[in-house]
Amino acid sequence: MSLLLAIAAALAFAVGIFLTRGVALNISIYKAIGPLFVLNALFVFPLIPFGPRWILWSGSVPYLHIVGAIGSGVVAGIIFRMVSRSSASVMSVGQALTPAVVLLAGPIALGASIIPIQVLLVVVLVFATIFPLRKSLAGVSSFTAIFLMIVIGVLSGLVTVAVVLLDRAGVGTTETFIVRQLLAGFIFMAIFPPIGLHWRDFLQLVRRSFFMSMGWLASIYAIREGSPVVAQSVMATIPLWVILIEVIVYRTRPSRPVVFSAIAIAIGIYALALTS
Repeated sequence: MSLLLAIAAALAFAVGIFLTRGVALNISIYKAIGPLFVLNALFVFPLIPFGPRWILWSGSVPYLHIVGAIGSGVVAGIIFRMVSRSSASVMSVGQALTPAVVLLAGPIALGASIIPIQVLLVVVLVFATIFPLRKSLAGVSSFTAIFLMIVIGVLSGLVTVAVVLLDRAGVGTTETFIVRQLLAGFIFMAIFPPIGLHWRDFLQLVRRSFFMSMGWLASIYAIREGSPVVAQSVMATIPLWVILIEVIVYRTRPSRPVVFSAIAIAIGIYALALTS
């Protein structure tokens, strides 16, 4: 079941990420992010009665919610900025580094073990994946492009660790998702009020938000039902799915560096999963 959920999450994320470019190009970037987070939460509201009782204020739970919200918010801001300067497939590579971060953070946060070969694989993976894309962002230096993609991977990994820790604290999936999305959404809307958005903008946001919320929900269940690294390994194929969608929709040949990085991340994360 965990594998099927991870595949469903990968496909939903791929469609949502592809739709992100349209939102980033047609709507004021930061004004759109807050409403998107809130819409993500609203799509999951009907599941609240079927989940366990919420425990918002127990122990470390509120702090983990805040960590997840901040991580998700910063990642969203970087992603929208990157997509406005490049393709959706380039941006998706940074997120696909998440399992590597989960693996390295595991010994500290999750009580997992790590071996030297895994550390070596992570280093090789990051270099082989990101270096070919260093010139893929228009108007951005190679160093900045590499830095932004690493930040996306690191923060996405920390959000995954927070999900696992919340699960161990007895927090239900609906609470984990809804609280994180609402916190991030309200923070963004307080800083960047969604003033001036039109009805057609709202329809774009709803469409993108539906696929992303389904992806997040499926990924949370996949992480909780099985191994976090294995679940994230399947989702490491997201860049390949995004490339496929771009080829079908735009009818253009994908960039070689993007294809190379997408394949490298999928193979590398699978190798990490085999050693975990």
